Amino acid sequence: MNKWEHIKQYQQSSAHVFMALPNQKHNATPGGYHNSFNNGDELPTWLAKHPDYQNGNIGIDLSKSNLVVVDIDKHKHNGLKSIGAWFKAHTINPETIQDTYVERTATGGLHAFYLIPNDKIKPKNVINVINGVDVLSDTAITVAPSVIYDEPYRAITQFETIQEVPEWVYKLAEYQNNTNTPITQRRSRYSNLERWLMVKNGFETGQRNDQAMSLAGYLFALDVDASSIYDILQITNERSNEPLPERELNAIYMSARKREERKRVRINSYGRD
Repeated sequence: MNKWEHIKQYQQSSAHVFMALPNQKHNATPGGYHNSFNNGDELPTWLAKHPDYQNGNIGIDLSKSNLVVVDIDKHKHNGLKSIGAWFKAHTINPETIQDTYVERTATGGLHAFYLIPNDKIKPKNVINVINGVDVLSDTAITVAPSVIYDEPYRAITQFETIQEVPEWVYKLAEYQNNTNTPITQRRSRYSNLERWLMVKNGFETGQRNDQAMSLAGYLFALDVDASSIYDILQITNERSNEPLPERELNAIYMSARKREERKRVRINSYGRD
């Protein structure tokens, strides 16, 4: 199956498809992965204006699409082991993951795709909901037949098998909120070294929002002035393989700033008691 046949089948299932640069996962034009199209005529028109992307990779803008993807990592973490244990703990047949459309990623992980019916809301977008497993519903994802430095994304089940989202995906997306891990411990997911490496290397695709919030909160805790924090976030974002849209970065910065202001109000009020 060629690239355009893949694109057609994605679009027929409500997916908004964007083009990434060759050997990359990101779209570097203004708007990034939101340069995505559900209409078969619009994408070729966009490509005619951006010839550098003609031989590029394919991605899906999940924020516009009625799709959710369970991303199981096999590169950095053993996500298969994690989700197998989660299935067992919740009395779910682990073979259920094979009942829908599944792709193998360039790093050996798995992407399981599910359709969202019009009468249902999407599951939350949660990174690392369990070790090595993400629930993706509001971000970008690279899909077959993309290639990252000679390693392909490829279908391992038939696209026609794509299923409506099962209830266990919603349960998985909410699982992080039902753990006994203290909130303060969950927020310290990144070490100080990892945060400074973010500044050096940019945010990692798939963890950009979490990392940006973590870095902003850390800098506010160090009492760095607000304008410098925003400058650091912008620099870090620009160094990312797939930068966050400016509006998302602004929202993260303002959320971290308001959280810090609320914390200081609480501290000051305790000091007066």
